[in-house]
Amino acid sequence: MKYFNPKTAAERYSKGRPDFHNNTIKHIKDFLHLDNKVDNALDIACGTGLSTKALLEIATNVYGTDTSQEMLNFALHSDKIHYLIALAEQQPFGDNIFDLITVSSGVHWFDIDKFLIEANRLLKSRSWLVLYENHFIAEMVGNDNFTDWFPNVYLKKFPSPPRNSAYAWTNENLNPKNFSFITEEIFKNSVILTKKQLALYFTTQSNIISAVEKNQTTYEQVESWLDQELTPFFDNDNTTQTINYGNWIKYIQRAN
Repeated sequence: MKYFNPKTAAERYSKGRPDFHNNTIKHIKDFLHLDNKVDNALDIACGTGLSTKALLEIATNVYGTDTSQEMLNFALHSDKIHYLIALAEQQPFGDNIFDLITVSSGVHWFDIDKFLIEANRLLKSRSWLVLYENHFIAEMVGNDNFTDWFPNVYLKKFPSPPRNSAYAWTNENLNPKNFSFITEEIFKNSVILTKKQLALYFTTQSNIISAVEKNQTTYEQVESWLDQELTPFFDNDNTTQTINYGNWIKYIQRAN
């Protein structure tokens, strides 16, 4: 199932995904010592363009590709961003064009071996493939009960749909594809959300999109359930809570 193709999913994604990307790009800028902008950067699986827009901080020409036309219809447009429909493993660009390729929260949907072959073709010598993830770790500041609720209630009702098994990002796997694993950063991003905003975020997850698209439930039913379930964590509808998301960045360099 292509979870993010439906218009309903794309619209919710455009409104409900937290914009942490500028902080992640700052980490990338510092690690790569980008005192000046690179010429060309490509954001693959760009969704509605939050991760693409953030690249304007470090790149002159920015491109975003995604398999979902509906996602791109809701993308954040700029004269300096060029969006195209494309599979991660089959990009519509020539060889050795990009100084930087990023993937935000999408690589687990790829055929990774084919994607790495394509990334090697697209990147200039010694350029960078940077993968990063802002994942939900069910950490509400000051409320440990929320950490228990997420796996024991939410995930039991809406389990994660199948995705690619974990890939070993080791030089043993990467070197034959002309890449080297350099390092990984791990940190957290804090996002302040109301109950309604947190519920909207949950409806952007493939867990709920999958259930809706299989006609197991409706968004209206999910929202009603989330409103009831999340009420104990919020004093009222205007109360906010600080939610910590986990963030990792993998720095992978094209060898030559």
